[in-house]
Amino acid sequence: MSINLIEHIFEGLHTCNAWSLQILKINNSKRNGTSYFAREIELNPPERLYDFVCEIADFYCKEKDGRLKSFLEIRDYDGSALDRTIYKLEKNNQMIEEELRTLFEAISDPDHETNPLEMRSQAYLLKGVITVGGEEHAVKLISMQNPVSTLKHKFWMANGTFTEITDKVISLRTTIDIVIYDNTVYMMTLAGEKLFNMERAYKNVCNEKLNEIDKYDIVNDFKSFGDLAGSGHNPRKFVAFNDGHLKKLKKPSDRKKIAKKFGIPLDGDKFDMSKEGSADKLVKVLCDRGMVDPFDDNPMEVAGSKKWQ
Repeated sequence: MSINLIEHIFEGLHTCNAWSLQILKINNSKRNGTSYFAREIELNPPERLYDFVCEIADFYCKEKDGRLKSFLEIRDYDGSALDRTIYKLEKNNQMIEEELRTLFEAISDPDHETNPLEMRSQAYLLKGVITVGGEEHAVKLISMQNPVSTLKHKFWMANGTFTEITDKVISLRTTIDIVIYDNTVYMMTLAGEKLFNMERAYKNVCNEKLNEIDKYDIVNDFKSFGDLAGSGHNPRKFVAFNDGHLKKLKKPSDRKKIAKKFGIPLDGDKFDMSKEGSADKLVKVLCDRGMVDPFDDNPMEVAGSKKWQ
């Protein structure tokens, strides 16, 4: 997917004159999931917020060294961590659906009373309506940086002497981690995963897919396989789980072909989990991380795959 759409979004930031600046507190709970608390911030003079948004647009769209020039593609989020890639998720994606709804509710009615300097916030958000291609679109820019900071080793001058500044301040940066354009989420950096507590999400996906694998009875020791597949970096790989690959492994003859191609030992006609590395190899095959070299047909691991174009 082309980077042009993101470029048009940043170029369109200057078309909005009524931005809302909010700082966010994110709460993650095993029992209650993820919740958000938003506090509206007013800058003085008011036009300074518009100027700051224009600085963001310039930072990303400068002709010579704009930040967008460092990106190569937009791709659907698949748990991989490819450099120079913007990851995309739609609002109904199970990885973020509930969290995105909760976030929208919080920022639609932000608080105005809480002391923002005592919030222990983790992010800040800019919310507005921009014009792109002659049409209006809701946009939200989110930086996963705690905007509240205490100045250290900073001094201001009064009456010829310098006095240390110890007050807390709101500090904003021009780099953005997440762009929400209408109902589509674009993660400019993987810091965006923290906004939606996606570690919890891909562990849930992993557990769901492990239950499906168990039903197919393709390994000789499912407990060992499940323990290894659900640990370390493996759970995030299940975001790209290929249901078609699993269905094909239902046939013993197909399992034998895959076992031979990717060096996964068999116990009878089932994958043998007693051999070191077998579980990791099977996870890679099922999660589109295992491919074959086009020249010598040797198995190889890839960070993320997509259809040939």
